[in-house]
Amino acid sequence: MNTRTPFDPSYLRDLFNRSARYYDPVNSLTSLGQVARWRKETVALTAPQPADRVLDAFAGTGGLAERVLPYLGPQGELVLADLSPAMLHEARTRLGKGRGSGGGGGPRVTYVVGDILRQDLDLGEFDVVLLGWGLRYVPDVEEAVARIRGFVRAGGRLGVLEFTRPRLRSWAVPAQLYFRHVVPRVGSWLAGDPELHQYLRVSSAAFADAESLARIIGRTGLTVAGRRSHLGGLVTIVLAAEV
Repeated sequence: MNTRTPFDPSYLRDLFNRSARYYDPVNSLTSLGQVARWRKETVALTAPQPADRVLDAFAGTGGLAERVLPYLGPQGELVLADLSPAMLHEARTRLGKGRGSGGGGGPRVTYVVGDILRQDLDLGEFDVVLLGWGLRYVPDVEEAVARIRGFVRAGGRLGVLEFTRPRLRSWAVPAQLYFRHVVPRVGSWLAGDPELHQYLRVSSAAFADAESLARIIGRTGLTVAGRRSHLGGLVTIVLAAEV
């Protein structure tokens, strides 16, 4: 019998299929209620234009995609990709079932179920790629960003929103306690899924600090154009460009 690890695509797909309905309240909890503001800031930094093609690479329930919609006009396109069909179902509901044809002055919206890091989903290149809360779910962050870079066309921008490890010890200790113990227990309780507790504990164990995350992104060949951190370095937004 094969044992799946927390980084196996099938493990993640099944886990998030089960917890899709509870993802937003759990995410709000882990972000201390600030997630909407951080998403808005991430999208604003990438400066989407009305006719841009935009990819939300780990779309989940569509939190970042929802923020980018007002920037796009009828000539624009928004693609949401995710492993979990249940998460994309929540995203479709969030963005509105009437969207997707470019009508009503809005962009064309497409939902793609699949593993963007391992499968050829024939998505093409984009002016803006958004990557929110996705890198904590991969075993090799640099390899994942290098793969995502392939979707950014020349002159395009990548916006990364991620939890990071505070560099100041005064913040790092309580942050580690919060994200490794409090959040997994409350999150799994909200979702009614004991396996979620173990996964959240593993995935939040020891991520990079903000400076290291920016360095990793830069090593893929992208140019880091800006970086902002919040809550003493607990959350970091990195803007990178393909020049």
